[in-house]
Amino acid sequence: MKASLEEQQALIDLVDIDRELGRLTYALTTLPVYGELEAAESALGVAKKQAADHEAARPAIEQIIADCGSKTEQLSASIDRKQGQLESGENMDSRQLLILQGDIETLKDTRSDTETQELEAMEKLEGLDEQIERDHEQIEHAMTVRDSLAERKAAEVADLENEIAGVRSRRQELTSTISPVLLDAYEESRAMGGFGVVVMTQDGAVDGGLDLSLTEFEKITSLPDDEVYVTEEGAVVIRR
Repeated sequence: MKASLEEQQALIDLVDIDRELGRLTYALTTLPVYGELEAAESALGVAKKQAADHEAARPAIEQIIADCGSKTEQLSASIDRKQGQLESGENMDSRQLLILQGDIETLKDTRSDTETQELEAMEKLEGLDEQIERDHEQIEHAMTVRDSLAERKAAEVADLENEIAGVRSRRQELTSTISPVLLDAYEESRAMGGFGVVVMTQDGAVDGGLDLSLTEFEKITSLPDDEVYVTEEGAVVIRR
């Protein structure tokens, strides 16, 4: 296949450009910030769920406090009423007064237990509210981290995309100097996972690990300088 020395050098340069393009493209898909941002999003989700779970626990505790308060009021009213009966002693004998006194003590004990339950619920609610406040602080922190990483990702992606665009522009300029036939042979070899281009030195050494048969070697060495050899695998062999 005919190829001027300039085209041969351009093809070698194209290999370097494609390697650089591959490196940049791979870097674009494997930026560490992707994993960091994913972890930050996950942490934010956990913080939001935790806050939601704690918020969801408030109504039940508030209901306990309300029920205890209502029950305490009812018990106090009953105690006051029975205490009045006890103090008046109207139409009651000593046995009935003793029973009434026992009822009052039982009501007071129940009220005391209810007040204790209410106090415990109020303390629990206070602790829960403090936890919810910490949850909101954690959410704000997680959002700050997430937003910062999102900005970093956008900047790093933009930088790489600009760099890739520059390399692609250089590639387009370079490919315009190579004949379509030679370029097609190179592109076809790359598309099939082949070597694309390999360089053979004067002592017969070939880069890339490509093995040439003795027949191929003799064919290549017999070619004029303005010709390149395309192997059965589709690799373009350039002599140096």
